[in-house]
Amino acid sequence: MNWNKFFIPGLLVWLSQLTITNLLIIDTVRPDFICIIILYWAVQNGRFIGVISGFIFGLVFDLSGTANFFGISPLIYSVTGYLGGNLHGAYTKMNPLYYNLGWIITLVFQFLIFCFINYQEILFFDFGLFIGKWIGTSLYTITFVIILQFIYPLNRLN
Repeated sequence: MNWNKFFIPGLLVWLSQLTITNLLIIDTVRPDFICIIILYWAVQNGRFIGVISGFIFGLVFDLSGTANFFGISPLIYSVTGYLGGNLHGAYTKMNPLYYNLGWIITLVFQFLIFCFINYQEILFFDFGLFIGKWIGTSLYTITFVIILQFIYPLNRLN
């Protein structure tokens, strides 16, 4: 396996996550570019590569000092890699609507875990605000994935 196809894009996405997302922040919601590349790698290479790359990427992201809680990034990126890896080779076997709903539900579930841990104090005091943060965070990243779908669709990875 050619590790350069993981290392170079991974390094570029990690650097853009550290620098560019601070310019794109809305309130406390920022896009998650690492989640997008983990999803693409998982759909292209399967669950094993998705989980391993998600864990390694999450660990690097946590060690870079930008995460609020240590350990949440490897957890959510591994979940994204596992669930996204289930879509590996499934485009020809599934209805395209269900295929696209699969990666959308994967991202929404990943951000539910993230928001549940990151905004746990809001969950009990103002449930509506928690739902707003969860939906806002999910939609912001999903918007970037939809834009990327026009350039490099997920169904062409199989």
